[in-house]
Amino acid sequence: MSGESVVSSAVPAAATRTTSFKGASPSSKYVKLNIGGALYYTTMQTLTKQDTMLKAMFSGRMEVLTDSEGWILIDRCGKHFGTILNYLRDGAVPLPESRREIEELLAEAKYYLVQGLVDECQAALQPNVAQAGPGRVFLHLSW
Repeated sequence: MSGESVVSSAVPAAATRTTSFKGASPSSKYVKLNIGGALYYTTMQTLTKQDTMLKAMFSGRMEVLTDSEGWILIDRCGKHFGTILNYLRDGAVPLPESRREIEELLAEAKYYLVQGLVDECQAALQPNVAQAGPGRVFLHLSW
């Protein structure tokens, strides 16, 4: 289960604290994430499913910053985080149509160390030889 909404105000520094998720049950614990003002609600199982930065954060290897309401704060743009979560859940996602959005998603996938999604984005950004356009001729050579 995930949801996204916009947060209307920034969290003051005094209202934040650092905590660790060491020992939390990955199969049943729900986590509230505030990614640059976009709110997401997901499970520990999803966040720790693949070997990513998120797994490091929620397996106790890294400290996380939380606000007074228990939202975990990550200082990144939340625009593509839903796609990151869906990739972690399903192992595949449809990529955005525009090159710019794929580049944005690639930057986020690199930040969160989601290597499979990085690879998919990089492949999508490669020039597609099959779409040669007018005036180009393909030669198929067999040896």
